[in-house]
Amino acid sequence: MKTTLSTLFALFLLASLLMACQSAPADPIQIGAQDAGKTITLNTGDTLRVALEGNPTTGYNWLPATQNPVLLEQVGDAQVTPYSNALGSSGMIVLQFKATAKGQTVLHLDYKRPFEPNAAPEQTFEVTVVVK
Repeated sequence: MKTTLSTLFALFLLASLLMACQSAPADPIQIGAQDAGKTITLNTGDTLRVALEGNPTTGYNWLPATQNPVLLEQVGDAQVTPYSNALGSSGMIVLQFKATAKGQTVLHLDYKRPFEPNAAPEQTFEVTVVVK
């Protein structure tokens, strides 16, 4: 009985130590218009949040162009935070991407209307992303 209790206590202690060693997920790396053209370095598993001004009520939105989805995967849909409660207000559009594998890719976003696929974008945003 004494040996079993000691063994259970040792296993509990070991499990507690292993759980304490696990690192908490890193806070998302946040970038915006001021980071256009830069190189952003992430670790595998990091989340990249891109916040850019826009106004989806006009039909425009920030859309990712073709990229290497093996390295950088979009997480969820774009989130919009309007600057005011006024109808048609512009605001910040936030897209999130998760670094899924090591390598380098270009994250290119176009500000355009998705229902006008052949129209040139009104704006573009591009950063090089290196995942370690």
